[in-house]
Amino acid sequence: MSASRVVLVDQVGDLESVAAPLSAQEGVSCEVHHQLPQGEQIVAVLVPPEVPVGAAELRGLPDLRVVAATSTGYDHLDLNAIASAGAWATHCPGYCDDEVADHTIAFALDLLRGVTLLDRSVHGGRWDVQEVPPRRIAGSVLGIAGLGRIGREVARRALALEMRVLGADPFVTAVPGVDLMALSELLPTVDVLTVHAPLTPETHHMIGAAQLAAMRSDAYLINCARAALIDRDALGAALRAGRLAGCALDVLDHEPPTGDEPELDWPRTLINPHAAWYSPQSACEPYRRAGEAVRAVLAGEEPQDALARPA
Repeated sequence: MSASRVVLVDQVGDLESVAAPLSAQEGVSCEVHHQLPQGEQIVAVLVPPEVPVGAAELRGLPDLRVVAATSTGYDHLDLNAIASAGAWATHCPGYCDDEVADHTIAFALDLLRGVTLLDRSVHGGRWDVQEVPPRRIAGSVLGIAGLGRIGREVARRALALEMRVLGADPFVTAVPGVDLMALSELLPTVDVLTVHAPLTPETHHMIGAAQLAAMRSDAYLINCARAALIDRDALGAALRAGRLAGCALDVLDHEPPTGDEPELDWPRTLINPHAAWYSPQSACEPYRRAGEAVRAVLAGEEPQDALARPA
């Protein structure tokens, strides 16, 4: 009898961490693929944010029992289609909260102190602190759009640095030390705005031309969440026109960039290769948890962090 196949569609993923919880399962094989495969005996697929799973993909997976996102975000999963196909869907909330919060604060400090932009200036043959005048961190105003787990961790770190923290989140009523207000009220006040909302139809392009126009011309923008939370064209136009002091992006609309992505030519822009989630500690955790979700489903149990259950 053919083995049940567990497929990790992630070339940088940790297959050993996936396989470890499944070691006691007989008749189960674990494998890695570049693309989502089709065929029988595939009982589980483990997918990062770049690999969508919807009705079209599910038609070729008749034996599928679970789709496990190896990420916190799950906007790449069609939960209704997965449930209708008789499968579970899971994700891995919280596995890299500290890393993303640390990265966000690192970006904020870098932008406010001008570290990278001044470094580029020196390497370009200039020696002028006024080219990007560093600012005092204590007393600077950080605005956080989205106060879930990561947004709250960012706030906690910023408060420790004696920054003033403003927050906007329609689903949150109180966060210690954070002044809550509507996003429209927050935007004109901040020195730095960072977005940490989940990507949904309601939050798509939540920062667009109108929101950017409401910000001060000496303010900075950070995105370590999802690229589509920000209108790329509007952000580029604001930077080129000098209506924004700069930005730091860990996520792009197209990853990796092909070389002609507009972000690569924007002024005063820091770009990292979707690195905010990473540390040696967090590198294996989402794969272990996805493997544990698969183990639970194959054992007839309800998996942890379920997003959808078989219809």
